[in-house]
Amino acid sequence: MKKLLILDFGSQLTQLIARRVRELGVYCEIVPFHTEINASQEYSAIILSGSPSSVRDEGHPEVNLQRLIEKFPVLGICYGAQLMAHQLGGAVNASTKREYGKAQLLHVADDPLWEGIPDASQVWMSHSDSIVRLPTDGVVIGTTESIPVAAFRIGGKGAQTYGVQFHPEVMHTLFGKKLLENWLFGIAGLQPNW
Repeated sequence: MKKLLILDFGSQLTQLIARRVRELGVYCEIVPFHTEINASQEYSAIILSGSPSSVRDEGHPEVNLQRLIEKFPVLGICYGAQLMAHQLGGAVNASTKREYGKAQLLHVADDPLWEGIPDASQVWMSHSDSIVRLPTDGVVIGTTESIPVAAFRIGGKGAQTYGVQFHPEVMHTLFGKKLLENWLFGIAGLQPNW
């Protein structure tokens, strides 16, 4: 059975990500971000958790994302998305104010991630940094009133690498479970067989 791996960067919500994934019928494991992942393991996809750290901090937690993206579909959540942008050639700056709470997500590009999700839906934000520039092959697919890059993918049609600045795992993101379902099954190709 193929498994999903969650790399934990210290978020208080990592266990909740795992719960949502398991509720969708996918077996997953949580490991510290610095765990060595070898090709013989039965992983099919990876989620990068949030973190209380900032990618702008010296010694921030990180992994070799390029190596992971070459082998697995990857979804970055909050810090995970910022790490993706930061490492792959984009830019992350301090927000002018910490964004915490409800926001309205707007789709700015048609994408399989939005299948069955209304164009304007409530999401939950909790971050003090914002992605201000994506890597060269990054495409903005979602925005909010205060954040120009709320959701993105790396690559064109058929891409499997995504990042979201908000938290789909919490109940305040009204279509968060649907978003996870879309990524797990429609994009990453996992099966609900657990």
